[in-house]
Amino acid sequence: MQKLKALIDLDPIVYRIGFACQSKDEDGNVEAEPLSHALRSVRVFVEGVIRDSKATSYTGYLSGKGNFRSIVDPEYKMNRFGSKKPVHFQAIREYLIKRFNAVLVDGQEPDDVICYEQKTDGSSIICTVDKDLLMKEGRHYNYVTKAFKEVTKEGGIKWFYTQLLTGDSVDNIAGIKGMGKAKAVKLLDSVDRRGWDSLVLEQYEKFREKSLAVVEKLTEDEKLLSKNYDYVAFAKYPAFQRMVMNEQLLWMVQSDLLAPVDFWGMCSGD
Repeated sequence: MQKLKALIDLDPIVYRIGFACQSKDEDGNVEAEPLSHALRSVRVFVEGVIRDSKATSYTGYLSGKGNFRSIVDPEYKMNRFGSKKPVHFQAIREYLIKRFNAVLVDGQEPDDVICYEQKTDGSSIICTVDKDLLMKEGRHYNYVTKAFKEVTKEGGIKWFYTQLLTGDSVDNIAGIKGMGKAKAVKLLDSVDRRGWDSLVLEQYEKFREKSLAVVEKLTEDEKLLSKNYDYVAFAKYPAFQRMVMNEQLLWMVQSDLLAPVDFWGMCSGD
């Protein structure tokens, strides 16, 4: 029997189960189920991920302190600022560390470390619901849809460039407004792989010109609206700088893309 290690992204599990174990009463007050119920749900879910992924061993990862992306762009994930955490948020994290030996990731994201650990020989499998990890070559398991996927080196790199064009609203990464996945893929398919950087920059330059014109007409209050975020972000920096920033924000461990920044040095202040 071939050994298979599950690399489990635990952050989504903390939130999904945490929120599933609470509700609001008629007055809007949050009522949480007993902690024991929540922890049992966590145990059953994680054990199910290990079993269903066919893994013979596993390591789970949780976000720790610091993230170099917040230094690259202070607005990274700021759309989540002030968002409520589940009542049992910290208790669930502590339980995952104690029972499943979860690893706390400092200075970067669990996604990055999971990609470091992913093997291309079929001996590991990434377990997550996060679509960003589809940048990484190898075996994948979505523990919500129960779907397995094999990502090729070429497919992973293409997904990275697709997100460069579309942005990622979940993480507050500016993209080209109106650029959906289908249109981005069609653009990438229209040129050779070696021309993707030039293609992305060309699209960024065109969109920045449009953004400057749009932002010039916006009031200060309108600039704060989420629907105008991409325009404002692109108007703020030259196109090439915006592209480099987005590459750094989207970067995980790519087969042909080196680390964009010395994130350990940046996070330590060196």
